[in-house]
Amino acid sequence: MRKNKIIIVASASAAILIIIVLNLAVRNKKNQEYVLNKNDNVKLKDVETYYELMDFDEDDLREYFKDDVVNQRTLKFFMHMDEMFKDSTGLEDNLERARQYLDSVMSPRLADKMLGLYKTYLEYQIDLQSKIKEWDVPLTPDEAIARLHRLQNYRRSVFGMEDADAIFGAGVKAEEYSIRRNAIINDNNLHGDEKERKLHTLDGNMWGDEANTLDADVMPYTRYQEKLRLYKKDLSELHSEEERQEKLRQFRREIFDPDQTRRFEDVDRLIADEKKVQEQYVAREMEIQSDSNLDQEAKEKKMRELQDATFGDEADAFRRSRAIEKVLKQARK
Repeated sequence: MRKNKIIIVASASAAILIIIVLNLAVRNKKNQEYVLNKNDNVKLKDVETYYELMDFDEDDLREYFKDDVVNQRTLKFFMHMDEMFKDSTGLEDNLERARQYLDSVMSPRLADKMLGLYKTYLEYQIDLQSKIKEWDVPLTPDEAIARLHRLQNYRRSVFGMEDADAIFGAGVKAEEYSIRRNAIINDNNLHGDEKERKLHTLDGNMWGDEANTLDADVMPYTRYQEKLRLYKKDLSELHSEEERQEKLRQFRREIFDPDQTRRFEDVDRLIADEKKVQEQYVAREMEIQSDSNLDQEAKEKKMRELQDATFGDEADAFRRSRAIEKVLKQARK
C-alpha cells in the first residue's frame, strides 16, 4: 500500500513537472513570435513619422487626416488633445470640449468619427490604468516582449486589430525591435559573428525588404562603438594587447575611410606613448619611495624633480591631481 502511494505521488510530481515544462515552452514560443513583423503594414516611414515633431494647427490637421482619422499620427493627436483638455472635470466634460474643438477644425463627418474614436481611446486609458497594475514589471527581454504582446493584444480587443496596429503599431514595432536588438547585442554568451547573424535574421523578420536601409544614416563612430559591443566576448578572449589592437584596427578599416582610420592610429600612438611615460614614472617613483638611504625630505625633493622631468609644464597639474586623490582616499576611510 505504501509503495502504491509512493508511485502515485511520484507520478503526480512528474505530471506537474511536465505541465510546468510545457507551459514554459509554450510561453517561450509565444515570446519568440513577433508582435509586429515584416508582413504587417507598419513600415520604416511610419516609425519615422511617429517620432517626428508634429504641429496640429488647422491646416496640418486637414493634411494629416484628409483620408481617414486612423493613421500613425492619430495617437499623437489624441495626446495633444489630452494636454489641451487636461483640466476637464471628468469624461463627459472632456468629450464635450473635444467635440467643440473638433467641430471647429474638421468637417462634420471626420469630426464625428474622430470624436467616437477619441471616446474609445479615453475609456481605454482609464481601463488600462487598472489592468496594468496587475501586470508584473518586466525584468528580462523575454518578459518585456511578453508584456508588449499583452498590451497590444488588449488594444486590438478594444480598437480592433487593424485600427490598433495603425494607431499604436509604429511605437510598438520600434520598441519591440529595440528590445530584441539590444538583447542580442548585450548577450555576453555569444561571439560577434553569432550576434551579427542573429541581427541579420531579426532585421529581415521585422522589416523585410527595408532591412538593408536600417543603418543607412548611422554615423561611422556609432557603428564602431556597436561593433565593439558585438565583439566584446571575442576581444576579451584574445591573449595579448597586441592581438586586441590588431582586431580594433581591423574593425576601423571596415567602418572608417583611410583618413579617419589614420587619425585613430595617431590617437592610439599618443595613448600608448602616454601610457609608457606613466609606467616609467610609476616604476621610478617606487624606487625613490623604497630607497632606505633617503629621508622623507630627500624623497620629496627627488619626487618633485622626477615629476618636473617627466611631465614638464604639466607637472603642477599632476601634483594637484595627486593631492586631490589623497584627500578623496582619506575621505573614504
